[in-house]
Amino acid sequence: MKQSSFRIALASAVFAAMPAITFAQGAGDARQTDLRAQRRAEAVEAARHPQPGEGNPVPEAGPKASRADRAKARQARRPAAVEAARSFKPGEGDPRPAAGPRIPRAERRAERAVRRAEIKALNKSGRLPVYGESYGAAPTP
Repeated sequence: MKQSSFRIALASAVFAAMPAITFAQGAGDARQTDLRAQRRAEAVEAARHPQPGEGNPVPEAGPKASRADRAKARQARRPAAVEAARSFKPGEGDPRPAAGPRIPRAERRAERAVRRAEIKALNKSGRLPVYGESYGAAPTP
């Protein structure tokens, strides 16, 4: 009887402590938020004072280009871009592979019919290999 009352008291104490445990986990979120804010402030400060070799992360503001200036710049770049798109560069692969010789349809059909007849004859004679578990074993006569 005493053991069961002890278990009940222990269980009620654990259930009573559950909300406290649950609310205690929220403190980590506030700490993480503080750390994020601190890191963000450090990043902003680092962006204001670049280190040697980093370059300037915030470039100086220049005057905006007009539409006419942008159009002239596009026209000046266009011939080079067209030539770059047409020319072959090693490592890019050939975008237009060389065309092979044209073979008439009747000739292709005849070649296919010959190949199929050979395969049909091999299959009927039992000499065509079966690609399964027994592949590589001697064919049955």
